[in-house]
Amino acid sequence: MTRLLLAALTLALAAPVFAQPHVTTKREAPAGGTDLASLAAGGAVAAMPTLDSPFLSNPAHIATGGFSLNVLGVTAGAGGNVSEALNFYTDELSPAIEEGIETIREEDPDRLEALYDEALRVGSQPKTADLGVLAPSVRASFGPAAFGVGVYGQSVTRGRIRDGGAGIPYVDLYSQADLAVPLVAGVDLAKTPLGAALPFGLRAGASATVLQRRVTAKAATVDALDPDDEKLYVFRGDAVRLAAGLFATDVAVRGLDVGAEVSNVGSGIDYAFDRSIAVSGTDEMADDMTEVAALEARFDGRETAPVVRVGVAYRLPEVPGLTAGGLAVDYTSAATSDFDQSMQAGLRAGAHVRLGRFLELRGGVSQGMPSAGAALVTRVARLEYATYGVEDGRLLGQLRRRNHVVQVRFGLF
Repeated sequence: MTRLLLAALTLALAAPVFAQPHVTTKREAPAGGTDLASLAAGGAVAAMPTLDSPFLSNPAHIATGGFSLNVLGVTAGAGGNVSEALNFYTDELSPAIEEGIETIREEDPDRLEALYDEALRVGSQPKTADLGVLAPSVRASFGPAAFGVGVYGQSVTRGRIRDGGAGIPYVDLYSQADLAVPLVAGVDLAKTPLGAALPFGLRAGASATVLQRRVTAKAATVDALDPDDEKLYVFRGDAVRLAAGLFATDVAVRGLDVGAEVSNVGSGIDYAFDRSIAVSGTDEMADDMTEVAALEARFDGRETAPVVRVGVAYRLPEVPGLTAGGLAVDYTSAATSDFDQSMQAGLRAGAHVRLGRFLELRGGVSQGMPSAGAALVTRVARLEYATYGVEDGRLLGQLRRRNHVVQVRFGLF
């Protein structure tokens, strides 16, 4: 039973994190990685390049800088009502399961009803925990051309408790692990013979991301969980995701930039059952193939749709003490919910400034919620923090979730 509860806690208390903090169980998520600089600035990135944006959003940004090398990075964070959920599981739900749900139903039905009500209340609230790894990535320019390759590891877990009928809590646990390898190429057209005919700077880029995805899931009512024989089921799938983008600089006004991108282009992922993980009992116990088939059909049926993002940004003029800065506004078609969302949910706005050599500050608004972040930067290391909001509901303000993420990375930047 202890192993079952630990597994449930691990999955239920974790959720969208590492670069794609907006994974849903009904839509196939893009290949992810964590771009803290973008998240801290409200998610406005189409026309405001970051270190990771060529790999994770607009591939045209690959042609905006010179050489950089990321050797290793780690991301971790949490958000939502994690503390409340943890206290509920350890203080109330865990002892009740150990005592026996059927025993409580027979001896104290009022207590069981109160327990179920509290489970539904706590479980319905958004909660997250995240962990990710930035493996080696490199980008370099050769004349007008630029190239890059990266390796991103991402763990995304989402846990919910909802009404399974007759007020009985239904535990829906879902974890997604990605290994993404983006290959990016771009060109600065201003450095080509076409440059003389362009009224502004223009860069174009394209990328192909090789994606390996593992999905681990469990779906059952609390009453159906077996303390002596319970398993999580793992499914695997592979895909290639394509992206293309444009980035124009000094459009009509010096410092005014425009960006556009289309990403997550590709077919759906065909999942196959990979293995089971025993969280109670032993691995030798038979898998529940009915549950396996239902979960596989659920994930195979997820929608896959291209993501469109457009944005404008204004680069602030340099002044003493301010070595770089900018303001940006984006619109993205990416959904952060299982439900269709309004156009307002796709709006992003943000700003960033670099003060002196070592400090970067960012802030913005995403889906009506403020975001902020700071980074200590050197030539060989970056320590970054970001807090941002995500709307998990259909309407803005319906199921808000606030995330806090820290990242440290080493390389040559």
